[in-house]
Amino acid sequence: MNSIEVIKYLESKYPKTLAYEYDNVGLQVVSLNKKCTTILVTLDVTKAVIAEAIAVKAELIISHHPLIFKPLLNVTIESPRGYIIEQLIRHNIALYSAHTNYDLASGGMNDELANALEIINPQVLDDSEGMGRFGTVKPQPISSFIAFAKDRLGVKTARYIGSLEGEVKIVGISGGSGSNHVGQAMKKNCDLYITGDVTYHTALDCQAMGQNVLDIGHYAESIFKRAIKADLQAMFPNLCILASMVDTDPYLTL
Repeated sequence: MNSIEVIKYLESKYPKTLAYEYDNVGLQVVSLNKKCTTILVTLDVTKAVIAEAIAVKAELIISHHPLIFKPLLNVTIESPRGYIIEQLIRHNIALYSAHTNYDLASGGMNDELANALEIINPQVLDDSEGMGRFGTVKPQPISSFIAFAKDRLGVKTARYIGSLEGEVKIVGISGGSGSNHVGQAMKKNCDLYITGDVTYHTALDCQAMGQNVLDIGHYAESIFKRAIKADLQAMFPNLCILASMVDTDPYLTL
């Protein structure tokens, strides 16, 4: 099978036109116009992931986070990105990224996260951007839901802002860095808003506004691997679709 066929299918569900203007989605390195038998799906593109792709003889890597996000001034193999690009070219492995287009698409990142948290009838959190989801959950103590969320999303550690007293009935979630949607979570009466990369001063603002926030970091988006693998395997049963076994979370739990 040609890699172009696989990508055409992905883009029919997660069009590149949905991506934010600042984003860099689509083909990153090498070419899609080539034979494809094995695909590796990953959250991030690291040296360890590249070594894994070479070991399993993947012809195509599909990542959520783009390797090339900002323009590169040079490509030297002494730099991490330069080395990765050199390895991709040397081993003729194409790299394709579906980032904010996957986040914003129906059935994409935020729907997958909402489903994992068993949010009932999830709706769009930020109507102006189409980002995030919110909805009702089975009423339960906040501490119980936090433990449930960490387990379902595979989160080792999390930071919490707010009060641990009271129940959770309405939950909002936005994958990645969703601090800018806190105001929308308040407007939707979310008892708990879940996102990643909440800065210190934003946390202070959330505390002052009385908005409970669970910062699960960025690695919770690794749900991408499982979701894309299942999707592609159902559509292309003759292809070998692998979810990367590499834990790309850069943070250690101490």
